[in-house]
Amino acid sequence: METKVCSCLKDKYVNLVKSELAPALGCTEPVAVALCAAGAAAHIDGIPEQTTIYVSQYIMKNGMNVGVPNTDMVGLDIATAMGVISARPEKGLLVLEGMTSEDFSKAKELLEQKKIHVKLAENDYKVYIEAICTKGSDTAKAIIRDIHNQFVYIEKNGQVLLNIIPQCDIAASRSAKVEDDCSLTVRQIYHEVVNNMTLEDLTFLREAVDVNKSIALEGLTHDYGHMVGKSILSNVEAGIIADDIANYAVALTAAAADARMAGCRKPVMSAVGSGNQGITATVPIIAVAERLKVDEEKKLKALAMSLLVTIHTKHSLGRLSVLCGCGIAAAIGSCAGIIYLFGGTEENIELGIQTMVADISGMVCDGAKPGCAIKIATAVSATMRSALLAIHGVGADQHDGIVALSVEDTLHNLASLGNEGMSGTNEAILDMMIHKEEKE
Repeated sequence: METKVCSCLKDKYVNLVKSELAPALGCTEPVAVALCAAGAAAHIDGIPEQTTIYVSQYIMKNGMNVGVPNTDMVGLDIATAMGVISARPEKGLLVLEGMTSEDFSKAKELLEQKKIHVKLAENDYKVYIEAICTKGSDTAKAIIRDIHNQFVYIEKNGQVLLNIIPQCDIAASRSAKVEDDCSLTVRQIYHEVVNNMTLEDLTFLREAVDVNKSIALEGLTHDYGHMVGKSILSNVEAGIIADDIANYAVALTAAAADARMAGCRKPVMSAVGSGNQGITATVPIIAVAERLKVDEEKKLKALAMSLLVTIHTKHSLGRLSVLCGCGIAAAIGSCAGIIYLFGGTEENIELGIQTMVADISGMVCDGAKPGCAIKIATAVSATMRSALLAIHGVGADQHDGIVALSVEDTLHNLASLGNEGMSGTNEAILDMMIHKEEKE
């Protein structure tokens, strides 16, 4: 059956991808904390005497164990201190870019002098960071909410300098309507990408290719984290596993996560608020396109497909979720893009997504850490397997667990699993992590 397309949707979809891509240096949660600290510190003359950060459970969980760029430390304390020393919120998620060893020494002094305090916020927001800096009689407050680089409130000495909280609340209440207006479905995404988008529309994705391929190669050639990607490549070179497209995609993607989670100084192109989601939604596509030797237009269309399906899945799951965003949402997006690279149809893509949900829907997020590269390797393996099955018309159907008759109902079930079915899981995971830290 022929699908009717609306020419106005193409521009909406292209702009949607543009709005959800952002360069970031370091893991998104600690960098967002550094950004918020910088936002408050920028309104204090000199280095603050005390800085207190309040963060949501999700931010705390994702920032406890991950390396911070331009330091040799992990965690939100050092991220806060580096943000205070930077005091350059205008740099956004690149707030730690260019910071020196001298800056790191100053940040460590703040920790040693117990001038940095990180606490849990008492609210239910998933993305919430509040920084309060004081020096003498001066006090400055900054709040980031809903989106990792979105300041919603800034205040100095009781004077409100920025307050967009009311507008954010209105936008949140309209979010479902906005998605309806964009007709964001897998079916519509496929037809807009294949039928309407051109190379000229998608040239902005070249930056994502360059940035994320660069950090992937960094991870393959240096010792970062658990060296998941580098180890896979070593096994290929030793003849233990095959030098095929699937293993290359897994190694390249995991290597990028190895480097990023260890605090590599190279930036990544994040997607829907996460660097690892950006990596997982793009690097497998880059790897497969390279080995298949497809032209640039097909590669960029596959990237657009992957990113739009990732965004669609995250719209349901939420910007932060108890389910692993890169291992599930971005991997589902990658599966769609890879099927397109192999010449798959809309039906093949929907079948691949169904199979992915049947396979990896139980992968939980237990915080950002070096082990994220292991989960990403698992997810990309599942992506390649689901894509190859789908190309041959094989995959999961409504008789497989939470998989429904239609792909949209399946994604709805996935979101319900993460948002309602596992509502207490995030708190339980964070409690385990905190008590584990206390025992060490």
